[in-house]
Amino acid sequence: MKKRNVLMSVTLSLTAILSVSTPATSSAASAAASGISSYGPDYLIKDDGSLWVWGEQKSVPTQVQGLHDVESAFPLWNGGLAVTKDGSVSKWETDAKGSEILSPEDMKNVAGVQGMYPRYLAFTATGSVYSSVVSSEQRTAPPFTQVPGLDQVASISQYYESNKLNNNKYNSWERYLFLKTDGTVWTSIDELATTKPIANLKDVVQLEQNYALRKDGSVWTWPVQNEYEPETQSDPAQVKAVPFAGLKDIKSLYNNGRSRLAIDGQSRLWFWGSTVTGYSDGTTYQDEPVPIVFSGISKVTDAYIVEQSIVALTSDGKVYAASIAAELMSPNAKFTLLLSDVQSMKGARRHIIMQKNDGTLWGWGVNKNAELGYGTYEFSYKEPVPMQKPISVTLNGESVAFTNGVITRGEQNFIPLRSLFSKMGATVGYSTDKVATITGTAADASPLTIVINTVTGATTVNGKSVTLANKPFVVNGSAYLPLRFISEQLGAKVDWLPQEGRIAISMK
Repeated sequence: MKKRNVLMSVTLSLTAILSVSTPATSSAASAAASGISSYGPDYLIKDDGSLWVWGEQKSVPTQVQGLHDVESAFPLWNGGLAVTKDGSVSKWETDAKGSEILSPEDMKNVAGVQGMYPRYLAFTATGSVYSSVVSSEQRTAPPFTQVPGLDQVASISQYYESNKLNNNKYNSWERYLFLKTDGTVWTSIDELATTKPIANLKDVVQLEQNYALRKDGSVWTWPVQNEYEPETQSDPAQVKAVPFAGLKDIKSLYNNGRSRLAIDGQSRLWFWGSTVTGYSDGTTYQDEPVPIVFSGISKVTDAYIVEQSIVALTSDGKVYAASIAAELMSPNAKFTLLLSDVQSMKGARRHIIMQKNDGTLWGWGVNKNAELGYGTYEFSYKEPVPMQKPISVTLNGESVAFTNGVITRGEQNFIPLRSLFSKMGATVGYSTDKVATITGTAADASPLTIVINTVTGATTVNGKSVTLANKPFVVNGSAYLPLRFISEQLGAKVDWLPQEGRIAISMK
């Protein structure tokens, strides 16, 4: 039966992770090898406490300046929140180079953030809830304020609902759900003015939109109000959860609003919900309400729905993908190996980031907005690609801010044209025919002019032709030039410090 599903929920950072067991290789070992202490689908934190983000205008991991000792991060619309070791919370903006301390001061130790435009909700380690509502004129979330009457909150979920109960008049609202530390679930449909408990839900350990997992392994659900499906319409203030048939001994859930996954105590992977055929405006969803268990994969520890694929990690460190682009999902669906030696993965709506046992990060899926941190805007990749390593640059000991991070090609580091060289005393020009001109003073104090054609790679130094080891290039309209070559021409000393992932430039 074909249905139009209007359940639309976007989880920006509190993404459910299906995790049953931990692969043998520890995250601590990976951090030692890579310098990465934690990561998400669009950010990473190095073990020096620096925060790096990518996507949109940032094609590779780019450091957020001004943040130190970061322990956790929660991306939001056009920026996000970062929590430092002392529990303080800072806000960063995607288009800015720095950050700011967020008010109020009592908002400490944020444990999770959940968002669905225009409201973003954060909860703290003590269970308090804070709210921030973005107006149509704003590009970033304003400061958060505490929501009175809510406490002991351990996780949050939300989604849109609608019906025509009142004289056939269209009504819509946002349903907010709060899982408390005592296992009860509370709900609000009046923009948090009031909250009420869902009477027959108890001992809940995971909340995924209109599905709840109890600690006995049973799954409970309730209808989502939908104006296109009259059978779901009732008093929205009343929510009655019932056991979901066909599942037992479940350890974790995943729900992207249309398709659902579950992992049971035997590490088997289950599926129900929507399959999809077609693309863009021609997309059609088919509902498969009865759970099926896949026979072609076992030992599953983590899983996501990514675009039109199921991506699953197994306990032996292998990541597999299976398509949901079908009229009907088969228990015998084919799972294809994507990557081996993987210890963990973090999924988003259209892509996934995986960390291998050696600590390196790899991306797979849609890359339209540089979601994979690979340094390109190729729409998607069928095979996993290695993310660019986060590399910082200092000039005479001071950190250099970049609008987009260092890109490494052919074992050579490139930086955006206007990010560094002017700080070294040079004058930088870029013509309409994509020719960069850098004028300054050479090490012997003589005048210096470097001309680089960023299309052909043709380069001259004071009029003499020079062959570069690797050609410059343009990414998303920005020209990238070889850092070491130009810096040394300007009389600088350039040192690569691999243990810190840092390029140290010094000038007199």
